Amino acid sequence: MSNPTNSKIWGALWVVYIVWGSTYLAIEYSIRSMPPLLAMGFRFLAASSLLGIVLVIKFGPKFFQVSPRQILALALLGALLLGLGLGMVTLAQFNDVPSGMVALLISALPFWIAIFKAIEGAKTSIWSWVGIGIGFIGVGILLQPELSKPNNSSHLFWMFMVILGNLGWAFGTYIAPRLGLPKQTLVVTFYQMLLGGVGITLAGLLARESLKDFFDATFASWMWWIFLVLIGSIATYTAYLWLVANAPVGLIATYAYVNPIIAVLLGVLFLDEKLSITLLIGAVVVIFGVFLVVKTESKLTEIVSPIVGEK
Repeated sequence: MSNPTNSKIWGALWVVYIVWGSTYLAIEYSIRSMPPLLAMGFRFLAASSLLGIVLVIKFGPKFFQVSPRQILALALLGALLLGLGLGMVTLAQFNDVPSGMVALLISALPFWIAIFKAIEGAKTSIWSWVGIGIGFIGVGILLQPELSKPNNSSHLFWMFMVILGNLGWAFGTYIAPRLGLPKQTLVVTFYQMLLGGVGITLAGLLARESLKDFFDATFASWMWWIFLVLIGSIATYTAYLWLVANAPVGLIATYAYVNPIIAVLLGVLFLDEKLSITLLIGAVVVIFGVFLVVKTESKLTEIVSPIVGEK
């Protein structure tokens, strides 16, 4: 079997860059007429169902056999990564936090994972700590305008909820290797999306979101929702898995600081989000911090590879 060409690797990488960077825009458009939690819950139920059908046809039903303990572990990951992580992203955007701002706050993921590793006792490079420090300074710069605004508690609350969700996503990514998950990555993906989708949907129903509102959404919202299901959740993750098997870890990890740049640009171009000096400075500082951490840590191990990479 021949090695993949650079053009194939970069083609797959740009799919990950652009599509995962554009999911914030897609979420924004889909929840303009869809209830936010039901939209994301049904998104992952639909994506897992389609993935499951393909896997059954290709490998048969036995491919999905897992132990009760593994089901509990996968449910925990679904709750942390999709329920808490993506749920907070969606609710923040629903409550008017700009998509670019959300993406930049989410880009702090490698900082949290590196901190969890350090708490466990793993050797952490001085450059990782420098990157973490720089990154959190950047996050502080991003939050500063909101902290200085009077009567802006709701906006600021949802920005902190994004950080909390990101912390949940990072913790789930950190503990995943310790949970004895199934060896087949596609099985992990299937169950995580299925169980996470169930959890988010139940949360939406408990929050009294309306099924009628979901099914009565506008045509535009439906098109963006379908994009999230087919392209954001299935096609791009397939490209990501191919990269994991065929490309260097350090190269794959670059999506961690390219995605937020794309998200910010798309927010400015299509959502009329303001590109202020403070946002630009905060973005540069955060992304530089992410670059240092990813560059340093990827020489040791892959710390930024999520179980389900898309947002």
